Parts: sequence; C-alpha cells; structure tokens
Amino acid sequence: MGRTAIANAGILLAALGLSSCAGLTRASHNLNPIGWPAKALTYVGTAAAGTGVPLVRETGRWLGAAGELVDAPALLVQGVVTLSSDDLVGAGEHLVVGVGATATATWNLPFFIMPGSNIDIAQDVDLVNDALAYMEKLQPLRYRHSPDDPRTFVFPKGTRARASGDNLIYTIPGYGEVIQACEANRAWQALQKIGGTNFPAQERSWGFVVQSDAQWSGRKPRHRAATILHELYHQHMQMRDWLLGWSMVYWPAYMTVFPFTGWHDHWAEMGGPHDAGIVNRALRTWTIRPSAE
Repeated sequence: MGRTAIANAGILLAALGLSSCAGLTRASHNLNPIGWPAKALTYVGTAAAGTGVPLVRETGRWLGAAGELVDAPALLVQGVVTLSSDDLVGAGEHLVVGVGATATATWNLPFFIMPGSNIDIAQDVDLVNDALAYMEKLQPLRYRHSPDDPRTFVFPKGTRARASGDNLIYTIPGYGEVIQACEANRAWQALQKIGGTNFPAQERSWGFVVQSDAQWSGRKPRHRAATILHELYHQHMQMRDWLLGWSMVYWPAYMTVFPFTGWHDHWAEMGGPHDAGIVNRALRTWTIRPSAE
C-alpha cells in the first residue's frame, strides 16, 4: 500500500512538472455548477482589483486568488466525470497555484496603505501590442541568453493586451487572461532614494510598482512599453508559470542572490534561461514612429 501511494504521488508530481511548462488549463466549464462559486469570486475580484482604492484592490486580488483555489475541486470532479486527464492535471495545478497565490495575497493585504495612486499603463496599449507582434517575428537566437537557453518564444504567440481602466488585460493563449496593474509605491520610492538608485520599476505578482506618476510619465513611450513587458515577464512567465504562483518563494530567491550578482548577472533579470532580460534582448532593435516619442 505504501509503495502504491508513493508511486501515485510520483506520477502526480511528474504530471504537474510536465504540465507547468504549458501553463494552467482554463477554468472549469461554465455549465459546471461546482465551479460557479469560483467564477463569482473571480468576477468580483477582477472588478475590485481594477479600482484605484487601495484596500478594495488588494481585497480583489485576494478574491481572485481564492477563486482559483476554489475552482480546483470543480476541475477535479469535471475530470472524473468526463475522464479528462487535462482537467485532472488542471485541478492539481489550480490547487498548487491557488494556495501560493492566496498566501501571497494574504501577506500583501495588510500593506494596502503603502501604495500610492494607480498609474495609467493602458495609454501605452498600442505600443505594447506592437512590441508583442515584433517579438513574435524574431528568431530565438536573437533573444536567448545563451546557446543553452531552451526558450522558443518570449510570450506565447498571439499574446495581446487590451486597456481596462488604468490597467492592461492580456489574452495569453494557453493561459487565459492576465491582469497587469501599476502603482506608485512610497516604500519603493524611499528605498530608491536611500540606495541612490533609479530603477524604472519593480515587479509584483499582480503587476509592478514605480516611484511616482511623474517619474513614470517622464520616461519615453518606447521605454515604458519595454518596461511594461519586462515586468509582465516577471509577473507571469516567472512567478506564475515557472514557480506556479508561489511569489513568496520568488522574493527570497531573488534577494538572496542579488547582493552577490547585482542586477546584470541576476538569474531573474539578465543572467539565465529564466531571466526577464529576454524582453530587453528581443526589443533591442524595436523602433516606433518618431511622432510617438
């Protein structure tokens, strides 16, 4: 019995590991009543997360994460009834991602007083989509970190954004929709001043933060679009896809290495087969109309 349990656990872990490369399956079917509470949480959470009210938007992010966790049983039952291996694996993924995302959102909730106002990144949606289309046409050698870098795309082909208030909502094939927000953050601004640095942004599980509206607006449109996609890579391809929503693992791993490698050699930034520098390399020769600058 013990050997059987161990074997089954091994099969489940292997399936999760292999499927994580393709990302989460979509949510449970709309006609599955077990999934209706999850859909309600997701709907309310998405609406709340899109507001400019700090406590409301943090609560919305928590509800969205909880919705994914609650959807795991619906996918499990759906998989058993329909004999769908995709749904069965998806149930496991939703459980892992839901727990990680909910834990992160729970940790973030008390800090709602720290961020400043929402930053309008939706104004650059056309440039973001132009950059996404440009990257799809590149040969992988143009953006890989090294010959050992296995990545064959920056974002899945067909990824596009649309504006939603101040935020962007991406439709990512194989994953569904991903919301990206940007906020001014007083703590980040203070740390920049103390450290004498001037980084344009810092990633979060829901988007990214900048120092202030004035600092962000003062950057050239091309730089804003490139930064938006760089931060999306952190948010989705690293925290969400690779680490299955466990942002609480991401940050210790990030900060432990940073003092020894710096930004340019850091695994999450510019130093390996998972780095967000793939965006910078892909957009190195991307240009936009001079009038847009």
